[in-house]
Amino acid sequence: MAINVYPWPPVGAVGAEWTEIAPVARLRSALTGRDQMQASQRKRRIATVVVSALANGRMGAGFCEMLKQLLEGGIHAVRLQSSPINWWLDEVDRSGAALNGDPLAWRTGGNPLAWQAGAGPNRLLFFTGSVITGGVPSASGMWGLLPITNAPANTLVARPGDFIRIHNLADVSITEVARVVRPAVTDGSGAVTLRLDRVPTISGGRVNLAGQDEGVFRVDGALPRAVQPVTGDWSYTWSFREVFADEVGGFTERSPWT
Repeated sequence: MAINVYPWPPVGAVGAEWTEIAPVARLRSALTGRDQMQASQRKRRIATVVVSALANGRMGAGFCEMLKQLLEGGIHAVRLQSSPINWWLDEVDRSGAALNGDPLAWRTGGNPLAWQAGAGPNRLLFFTGSVITGGVPSASGMWGLLPITNAPANTLVARPGDFIRIHNLADVSITEVARVVRPAVTDGSGAVTLRLDRVPTISGGRVNLAGQDEGVFRVDGALPRAVQPVTGDWSYTWSFREVFADEVGGFTERSPWT
């Protein structure tokens, strides 16, 4: 039976962790004494979120208690997105229009307008911010390479560990995420080749350099408890472990916050 998956509530986080674990098993040959290590389980991400109880108009504690109730002791799960590697230093700089372009949703009343170029099915899209374009991906040994253009010129646009999100221009619902391996500084024309942890499959797509990783997580261990002091703020510390759809019979996405 599928479990419910809830989006993370709009709470004020004062601390966060996003990392990956890859459990291994160590084997030692009785004949040669040679050590061999191999994967013992699938890779999965773990995350920690520390929530301020008084943030967001003093709603943090209430949202946390409601989320605990919805999770029913940890049976159900939440959908989380990663935060920047250097959170408080980079969040403002990297979340702006210079590194992320978003499609405009044109509407008349409540109805979306379908823009087309010519008589065929060619869609005409409008974007806010810079539209950074990815070239043809390639492989260099175990790394992926992705040339990009139209980024800010002579600028450090990506640090090691940053996530990028590549959007298929033909179908904006198709995206993929990759992680940057080394610093990327653009030249005078705003071009640079990103070295990534994988080879993307989308060619010529729109690239968001301030991208986010995303996954579904169950609480790791007991649900958090927090004691309210007589004065001042307090916090809830959430620990999460990624869960996959095939492990729990599927996901049912639910959104109680909107």
